[in-house]
Amino acid sequence: MKNEIERITHLEIQLAHLQRQYDVLNDVVTEQAMLLDRVNKRIAKWEQTVDRLKNASEPTSDPQDEKPPHY
Repeated sequence: MKNEIERITHLEIQLAHLQRQYDVLNDVVTEQAMLLDRVNKRIAKWEQTVDRLKNASEPTSDPQDEKPPHY
């Protein structure tokens, strides 16, 4: 009987440690997901800015259609 009680106590201790590890890992995963979301939003804003700058700096006409400066 004592052996069974010790065994159950040992299992309960292990379970408590596992639950704590689970909570810590869950916190890390949640934090990483939030960070990833912020990074993705920032990248999307940068892509929009690059596209806007790229479109603003592109010539409206094709350079091959222009006359060379010596004409």
